[in-house]
Amino acid sequence: MPRQKPFEAPYPAEDVDAFLSHISFPIEKFPKVTKEQARTKDGLEFLAAILRYTLAAVPFENLLLHYSPYRAVVIDKDVLFEKIVASNCGRGGYCMENNLFFAKILQSLGYEVISTGGRVLLEGDSPEWSHQVNLIPLDDQIYMIDIGFGNQGPTRPMPLIDGHVSKWGATEAETRVTYKQGSKPWVQGLWTYQHRNSPKDTWTQIYHFTTTEFLPGDFRIMNHSVSTSRTSFFTYKILVVKMLLDKEMDDIVGAVILNQNEVKKRIHDKSEVLAELKTEEERVKALAKHFGIFLTERERAGIRGTVAALK
Repeated sequence: MPRQKPFEAPYPAEDVDAFLSHISFPIEKFPKVTKEQARTKDGLEFLAAILRYTLAAVPFENLLLHYSPYRAVVIDKDVLFEKIVASNCGRGGYCMENNLFFAKILQSLGYEVISTGGRVLLEGDSPEWSHQVNLIPLDDQIYMIDIGFGNQGPTRPMPLIDGHVSKWGATEAETRVTYKQGSKPWVQGLWTYQHRNSPKDTWTQIYHFTTTEFLPGDFRIMNHSVSTSRTSFFTYKILVVKMLLDKEMDDIVGAVILNQNEVKKRIHDKSEVLAELKTEEERVKALAKHFGIFLTERERAGIRGTVAALK
């Protein structure tokens, strides 16, 4: 009988510690889970905590497609660690960058992670596989987590229970997942992630996802399409979203959003415009001031002459 291979963490312990320091994670309050705890519901509290601290420290952003001489997104764990942690420039990424990176961090902590695809429903009538989410089994319950969808994404691990409602941080907003059986007994059903701003509002369908495991090659194809297609808004529009964590409440209370030439802040149900940007110099300064993102001179030069550039 062949011997079982020993567990090999995607990132060594020192890299995981560097990440926890990067997100200012209160390790004294939430001690690291053991590999045994990470496979049971004993690991749920730590999972929820690292999720919200990551959301507040790692922005959802597509700057690499604009402020870069190459405009190429590489979904490789070592490239992502350098970009998000080691560079210390405040960077994050879009869905496949952030969620792949976070999956590798969680696996390094001992969690089992199944990555799967999502069809974003806000993009039109014919959604395609263009998003990534992660599934975490704890005992007999599977949880969905997503740190790559911006201010409408979930802020808590969401159990795959049809109709289950979760809070969006400490606000009135809510999220839920629903399940629809396949059209035939042999056709797999789909889960739908939904969001609403308050219990009084109607639910907005955000994306479908499945429980079928997607492999690295699947995400490479998806990443190429999302990062190069002329119909993908990522290629012609700049979007940056960073969650706001209230340390006293220990929960997400809002977000700061840069949408092309405008910076907004939303806390609970109050929204305000922080800046209207007219030039590239103003936008670069806004990225540093409001998001802690610092671009090099070479990166700044990459946007010149493109459709997303501010004149």
